[in-house]
Amino acid sequence: MTAIPISGLVGGPVSGALLGLNGVAGLAGWQWLFLLEGLPSVLLGASALWYLTDRPADAAWLPAEGRGWLTERLQLEQSRAAGMHGTSLRQALLNGVVWRLGLLYFLIIVGLYGQGLWLPQIIKGSSQLSYLAVGLLSAAPALAAAVAMVAVAAHSDRTGERHLHVAAPLVAGAAGFAATAATLDAPLLATAALSLSAIGFTSALGPFWTLPTTFLSGTAAAGGIALINSLGNVAGFAGPYLVGLVKDATGGYAGALLAFALLMLAGAALALALRRASG
Repeated sequence: MTAIPISGLVGGPVSGALLGLNGVAGLAGWQWLFLLEGLPSVLLGASALWYLTDRPADAAWLPAEGRGWLTERLQLEQSRAAGMHGTSLRQALLNGVVWRLGLLYFLIIVGLYGQGLWLPQIIKGSSQLSYLAVGLLSAAPALAAAVAMVAVAAHSDRTGERHLHVAAPLVAGAAGFAATAATLDAPLLATAALSLSAIGFTSALGPFWTLPTTFLSGTAAAGGIALINSLGNVAGFAGPYLVGLVKDATGGYAGALLAFALLMLAGAALALALRRASG
């Protein structure tokens, strides 16, 4: 999960520099950005067919001791979950909790996608900074998020509590979005507020993904997690589209940022409701 903000930490300055290639070889800056950032993904995607394995036992790049420990641990967890719940794939796909988790995941990452795609424009719109300076400044939220999400996940593991470790970051994320809407004319303050929102929605990710496997295992877990992921990733369309729609209608970003704040609060409320239901 930490790879998500780290990609923003690296990608922000790199993207800013690539936009500066505008006009080189007859290509626009955004075309250079698409080419040079897209090609590595294509190459890595192809290499993953051979590098990534379906199970730890087949992972030749892990030491034998590590493969054995992971295999034993996974078998133990799966047998416990199957013994407690015995959920089939069909039951998992029809399970109301699975669908609510899909909605919760949507509410977590809708802000991630919306902010992630529009972050440079939000900072650029509130300042006269160069593309490179905007790229460097846009890396600050990612750095803050990468540090905070590890700390939140570690605390969740120490306490064994999950739902509050999803809800509390989302409340912080809502506060960050609201503060960003109020500070758009001050680039440094807006960046600090955007950092708080990034801390919120990224810190909820680690604890969130422990929830499906508390009642799903085996094929049911694979299908249930796939459904949750599919429902949540609709946010990849909805988040950026919401920002563009509101900006076109109002001429600014404040309305969309306040909408994200409300969605984060809705996610926190849903996480608490799931906690009461599981208790």
